[in-house]
Amino acid sequence: MKAKRFLSAAVAAMLALSMAACGNKGNSSGGSESSSSDDSSSVVYEKVDRGEITETVGDLDYSDYQPDVGVAADFHFETEAEDCVISGNNAVTLSDDGMGAFSGSGYVGKINGGAIRFKFNSETDGRYDAVITAAKVDTGAAAVFKFDVDSGATREQFSIPENEEFVEITIPNVYMAAGEHVISIEDTVGSLYVDKIEFKASQGVDLSIYSVSHKLSNPNANDTTQRLYNFLVDIYGKYTLTGQYADSNNYPLEDNMLYSQDRAFSQIQANCGDLPAVLGLDLMECSPSRVAHGSAEGDKFYTAARAWDAKNGIVTLSWHWNAPDPYLGVNGEPWYRGFYSDATNFDLKAAIEKTDQEGYDYLISDIDAIAAELQKLEDADIPVLWRPLHEAGGDYRYNNTWFWWGAAGSEAYKELWKLMYDRLTNYWGLDNLIWVWNGQRTDWYPGDEYVDIIGYDFYAEAFDYSSQEEIFDYIRKSTSTNKIITLSENGVVYDVDDSFNSGVRWSWFATWSGEYAVKDFQLSQEYTDLEHWQKTYSSDRALTLSELPDWHCYPLEYEDK
Repeated sequence: MKAKRFLSAAVAAMLALSMAACGNKGNSSGGSESSSSDDSSSVVYEKVDRGEITETVGDLDYSDYQPDVGVAADFHFETEAEDCVISGNNAVTLSDDGMGAFSGSGYVGKINGGAIRFKFNSETDGRYDAVITAAKVDTGAAAVFKFDVDSGATREQFSIPENEEFVEITIPNVYMAAGEHVISIEDTVGSLYVDKIEFKASQGVDLSIYSVSHKLSNPNANDTTQRLYNFLVDIYGKYTLTGQYADSNNYPLEDNMLYSQDRAFSQIQANCGDLPAVLGLDLMECSPSRVAHGSAEGDKFYTAARAWDAKNGIVTLSWHWNAPDPYLGVNGEPWYRGFYSDATNFDLKAAIEKTDQEGYDYLISDIDAIAAELQKLEDADIPVLWRPLHEAGGDYRYNNTWFWWGAAGSEAYKELWKLMYDRLTNYWGLDNLIWVWNGQRTDWYPGDEYVDIIGYDFYAEAFDYSSQEEIFDYIRKSTSTNKIITLSENGVVYDVDDSFNSGVRWSWFATWSGEYAVKDFQLSQEYTDLEHWQKTYSSDRALTLSELPDWHCYPLEYEDK
């Protein structure tokens, strides 16, 4: 059995246990820490004694959810692109132009800054699979098109694969009410040829992708962490958890303050009738280089996590890792931008390979400092959806990176992930972490043995409520093993109902703070309008805080143990 290493005198001390049995957990703060002081000596890192556990799954319906198709199985509609209304710099091409066989009299060539549109009459309320026969114009260049129904009622983006001839791109589970609809196909990146468009009866949602093992990567995960993960596995594909990141300086602190310390939470509660299920926090201010420059906010995250856990909420943690202090102050950038690659000359590859031994030593000491913070949560029996080294690969469509932990490329990044995993899990013995990998690009995946959940961060254009199906399908292919997939950061709050019905079922979403959540002291409508905020939080498929069962008491055993 591995030995637990004690991180500080405060962590190592044997403290009195507070009583918080599952039956009355929601009515207990679970601790006696002060929430108003940044003095770490005032914070008590008590372990919650949950008493005798009475296991329960609560009253949620855990049955599979398959939307009704509503269309005859043999339904088929087809239109040639050349017969549609064509706008922009487009023309009908009659020869194959090297694109291979085509149907009809020709195809629409080089959609670039324009669109093709046609009308489709749906005889009943129903779901269709749209099949677009298309090809890229420029070999090697990205080509992305937008499929749109009724000017945004359904809007999805899809990439054209690396292929010089026509291929079929299927957009599944497109819902259309009975009546006439206007369908458009537009380019968003690059150019494409379009041959024809078909509608068929939906084949339904592939539920097999939502069958996930209950085994965590850390076989020594503590019971409460395993219970939370079991709950996440069992609701995956059936419900999506609502989530919100707190402002880094104004965490929701105490129950009796109605979350007035974080306006996003009070505004969500006031306008949507409940609080989100997932609270997002960040360990940025715990970075040693920020502490060296005077940060004194390190215990705020713990106080917030403790209060949220006492309310039966779920905590996710990211870490905007400020680079070590000797590597800051480059390119005229201030020290507090030190997590960006342009604000530090830290060379991760050199540090990992130990050609910069000092850099490697800083990696270890910084990880150890964060281990001490995470230990506070383990001592309080608070499991964490732990999302370090996020957005390393940038946007997979543009091959860009913006954080220093991704600037040295995928191999150095993967080695850093494994180093952190080993250091926190095996060296420090932290058994309360559910590892959420958020590398953004499939070839940056470090391996199943180091990852529990796969996340993707995406900020859609304002009021684009689409499911981001292309991104979901892309990132889940990081591994051949089914993993929980989550929208670990978002700006726009997407349409959960439409997403579920189309087959794109993110485990949770976590809306970022700032203008995405609050504007002019009110719930922000800069990216998501009020009606859609309310629609999401009232959805039968979106779980809010009060709708969670007591996951601390969720059954521990599972069949695939």
